[in-house]
Amino acid sequence: MRRSWDTRGFVAVLYKEFFHVVRDPMTLVLAIMVPTLQLLIFGWAINTKVEHIATAYYDEDHGSVAVRVLDALRASNQFDLDYRALSRDDLRRQIVGGRVRVAIDIPPNFTADVRLRRPTDLQVLIDGSDSVVAQQAFAAASSIGQALSRQLDPSLSALPNIVDVRPRMLFNPSLRSANFLVPGLIGVILQLVTVFLTSMSIVGEREKGTLEQILVTPIGPAGLMFGKLVPYTVIASVDFVAVLAAMRFIFQVPIAGNLWLLMLLALGFLFCALALGLLISSAAQTQMQAMLMTFATIGPSILLSGFFFERDAMPLVMQWVGYAIPLTYFLQILRGIVLRGAGMDTLWPATAAMLGLMAILVGLAAARFARTAS
Repeated sequence: MRRSWDTRGFVAVLYKEFFHVVRDPMTLVLAIMVPTLQLLIFGWAINTKVEHIATAYYDEDHGSVAVRVLDALRASNQFDLDYRALSRDDLRRQIVGGRVRVAIDIPPNFTADVRLRRPTDLQVLIDGSDSVVAQQAFAAASSIGQALSRQLDPSLSALPNIVDVRPRMLFNPSLRSANFLVPGLIGVILQLVTVFLTSMSIVGEREKGTLEQILVTPIGPAGLMFGKLVPYTVIASVDFVAVLAAMRFIFQVPIAGNLWLLMLLALGFLFCALALGLLISSAAQTQMQAMLMTFATIGPSILLSGFFFERDAMPLVMQWVGYAIPLTYFLQILRGIVLRGAGMDTLWPATAAMLGLMAILVGLAAARFARTAS
């Protein structure tokens, strides 16, 4: 009968595994560093308190009370008055384009009406696509209006407010969380699938020993790289159509903008994600390394892109890191077209940044492949 515990066998396996780890220091470094980096990013980036909401304003009054309203908004730390609109159309363009989340419209004769103790409406347009930000912006604007009314005339505390804040929810008046999260999930899922597939592809060829055989053929590194890209582009495109249909018909999220524009810009994001996967595969020597590197991109992409948490509430360093993530720009495009009906006139900055990152990633991947082939 064999013994249930073989000491010599245990020592042999233990020695083998330690030797394997020592021979592959890159995997060891990744296994140790990735959790630490993920923890740092989680700890710094997550901030559930919504502050410094990007805000535009249009002041037709230019009176002393209007200035007092704007000063009260700035002093609250809830609103950052980043943009002064030139017209009401300009004000709406800023919120449709996603540059601001709140728009303040101060009507003409605002100061005169307040001085005559006539209740005056203050229009506050709120981007309702993110229900959490919208609710806090609604509450903060109403509270500031009430406080300002008491300051202007304490004797009217029991009567309607002099400054009557009239918030208006745009794009998602029912504040459905699915309208905000599901379009973002499309970007997250597409990046995860495309990066994982392409990062494993080249590494699999290397581990099986077929990569060197392919590189010595007339195909060359460029042919290999684009030959790998095209099939996965087709697969990812089919995935995109499938999840977009699920968003529309299962989760009942309407598409407010141009569907063909969305599909065209999604193709640019897919190339960006595929190039990132190829870059990982050119750096990884084993499938374990490729998996760890792919996993290392998931956390920053989800946390720093604005998928869950407001980017303006993050530390400045984390915001700058988010600018280097393609998903940051694709989420702006997705939510802009799906929720706000935005067009290229407002989405071109995010589109240009995403395509610029795509060019950089493709260039880096091509350079790595050329070095591998030499």
